[in-house]
Amino acid sequence: MITKNSPITMGLTFDDVLLIPRKTSATSRGIVDISNQLSPRIRVHLPIVSANTPWCTESALAIAMARNGGIGFIHRMCLPEHQAEQVRLTKAAACSASEFPLASKDKDGRLLVGAAIGVRDDYLARAELLVRSGADILVIDIAHGHADYALETISLIKSRYPNVEIVAGNIATGEAARDLINAGADVLKVGVGPGSVCTTRIVTGAGVPQLTAILDCVDVARPHRIPVIADGGIRSSGDMAKALAAGASTVMLGSLLAGTDESVAALMEVDGVKYKVSTGFVTLGVKLTLKRLENQKVTKEEFNRYTPEGIEATFRYSGTAADTLAQYAGGIRSSYSYSGATNTAEFLEKAAFMQVSPAGFAEGKPHAQTSSKQVHPDYSKLLVD
Repeated sequence: MITKNSPITMGLTFDDVLLIPRKTSATSRGIVDISNQLSPRIRVHLPIVSANTPWCTESALAIAMARNGGIGFIHRMCLPEHQAEQVRLTKAAACSASEFPLASKDKDGRLLVGAAIGVRDDYLARAELLVRSGADILVIDIAHGHADYALETISLIKSRYPNVEIVAGNIATGEAARDLINAGADVLKVGVGPGSVCTTRIVTGAGVPQLTAILDCVDVARPHRIPVIADGGIRSSGDMAKALAAGASTVMLGSLLAGTDESVAALMEVDGVKYKVSTGFVTLGVKLTLKRLENQKVTKEEFNRYTPEGIEATFRYSGTAADTLAQYAGGIRSSYSYSGATNTAEFLEKAAFMQVSPAGFAEGKPHAQTSSKQVHPDYSKLLVD
C-alpha cells in the first residue's frame, strides 16, 4: 500500500508493453483454443463479455454474445421488471448447435446471461426478480467496489442465493481483491477509471493503470481459483490479449461493442455516415435516471448536486456483433500463436511482456499513410462478390 510517506511506484497500462514473439507450433490461428473460465462454474469459448451499460447490453446483444461464445450482462439503468424481461428474452432465444456450435449454454441448453444489481435502494428486490427470471450470474455494479457496503452486499446476496455466482467490483488493488474474495465473490471485475467514457481519474485523481491493476488482482485471486474480468482501457484485440496474458480470464467490452447493430445505443446518421450514441445515463447517473423512468421529475438542485464520472459518447457504426466478435477472436488467437501457445494454459505459461518506450510504441502504428495523400478505393465492392 502506497502512502504519502512511502515511495511512489510505477503503474503500467497496455500501451506500455508488448508481448514478445516466441516459436510456435500452430500452423493456423484457427486451431488455437482461446476458451477460458468466466467464473468457477462457467467456461466460455470466447473470453469476451459485454458491459452492463445502458448503451450496450440488453437482450439483443446478450443473445448475440452468448450465441458467439461469450456472455452479455444486462444493465440496471432501467426498472427491475424491464431488466428481468431482458433476461427472460435471452434465456428463451433459439440457439441450434448446428448454427452456433460455440454458444454459451446452461445445462438445459438455454443461452447464458448475466445481469447487474446495485448496493442500495431496490437491489434486493431486483436480485430476487433477476434470479427468478433465470439470470445465471449477477454482477454487483458500482464504481468503487472496495467499500464496506459492497462487501456487505456480496455476503448478503451469497447467503440468499448460494447457487448464483457473483461478480464483484470494480477494484484495482490486491488488497481489494483479498477483501472481496473473503466476502464471497466468485469473480473479480478489475478497472477503476480506464473506461472509454469514464472520467473518474480526472474528476477524483484516483485509479491504477489497468495492466498493473490486473497483475496485482490476479496475483491475489489465482491461488483461490477466482477468475478476473478486465474491465476498461481496451481499445483493440491486442489490448485484449495483453489483459489475458496478465492473467485476466475474460475482458469486458463496452465502447467496442456499442457500435454494433445489437447494442442499445441509439442509431443516427450524419452526412451519410452511421453512428450509435449513448443514451444520457452518464449525464444523470443511476439514481436520477431511475427517477425519470418512474415518471418523477428531476429537479435542478438534484442535477447540480450530481457529479458525473463519465461522458456521453458517439460510436462509429460497426455492423453485426457476430462479425465484430469474429475479428476480436481472430486477433486474440493470433496473439496466442505469436506467444507460442495453442491454448490458454500454454499462453499463460509462455506469454512474456517487454516494457517499451513511447517511441517503441509509436513505431508499431501504421505509418505508410503519413507519406502522401491517401485515396481509398472501396475494396469491399471491388473484391467481394
